[in-house]
Amino acid sequence: MARFKGLLVAGLLAACGGEGAHHDQPGTAGGAGTNASGASSESDGGSSQNAGRGGGHSAAGSAGRAGATSGAGMGGGGTDSGGTSSGGTSSNAGAGGGGQVVSTPEMLVPTVKAYCAAARACCAQQSDPVHLDDCESGFATRDQTSQGLLRGTVSIDPADLAKCLAAYEAAATSCEENGVLDACAGIVKGRVAEGGACVLSQDCAGEGPHVCHVTGGQDAPGVCKATPGGKIGDECSLTCRPNELCSFTVYGVSDSPLTPCLESEGVFCNNDAVPTVCAALHALDAPCERDDECGFTAYCDGGGSHTCKKRGQLNDACGMCIASLMCKDGKCQSPPLTVGGTCEGYSLGPY
Repeated sequence: MARFKGLLVAGLLAACGGEGAHHDQPGTAGGAGTNASGASSESDGGSSQNAGRGGGHSAAGSAGRAGATSGAGMGGGGTDSGGTSSGGTSSNAGAGGGGQVVSTPEMLVPTVKAYCAAARACCAQQSDPVHLDDCESGFATRDQTSQGLLRGTVSIDPADLAKCLAAYEAAATSCEENGVLDACAGIVKGRVAEGGACVLSQDCAGEGPHVCHVTGGQDAPGVCKATPGGKIGDECSLTCRPNELCSFTVYGVSDSPLTPCLESEGVFCNNDAVPTVCAALHALDAPCERDDECGFTAYCDGGGSHTCKKRGQLNDACGMCIASLMCKDGKCQSPPLTVGGTCEGYSLGPY
């Protein structure tokens, strides 16, 4: 797993996991966790529950669902064209702009209603406790997207939001999670330019991985920094799986690298190396010692050949399913909508 020595990391990503590991998404543990090097971690509020599709653990340990929302009430509404907000983050609003965007929490209301309706329908079918009485009224206090819209530091394309809403409406019948994630994850766009002040990593504009680096204490504003993927031999912090958001909020000052290794570029972060460095992914049937070496769609068959073997895809017979799926009725299937914090008022998006 990732090693941010001396840093507090609020992850918007998930890292590697095995069959069924998808359930242990960052944010579901309810408290601070620790990574392999002892650094503690927290989630960026509700969004971390299923951010990314890669697997089951946060980059720095299991996270508390509402951990890193300090300062979330800063600022005001901002403008559709990226104008300044009225509070402490006013220097950063303005990286977006142009075209029609969803720019206020009120614009989320139809989607919130659809999420709450789906959650109530699906959670009623399980035996675990359900806490949805204040689903609509308490949504803004649990949801970082609402808080980002209030600050004026994020926006959403209305067409993307419409797809997210439709996915929740369909999920009220199917009670499956992956359709919602496909439609709702990654659609919130940051409006804060490189070097601008941020509260959470979702505030930062631009494609590719980035961090909101907070060095003045958890209540202080951070600074948006792009973190391009590393090449073979570069010191690294973590592996970024395909479809993961791979952006995070970092608290503290450290000389540890923030560089991710992108599986899409054929590399992973080798935590066995000292220092940790990006290394080439192993091909199927190549010798291996652990799952990370084989990539998201494969695993290391440690109990048999000690080679990289393919994981099961959707509707494949159960064995080792890819981490966004679970074994159900003998096949690799989408997890139910009720995993994680859905039945406690924490939505699967938009994020």
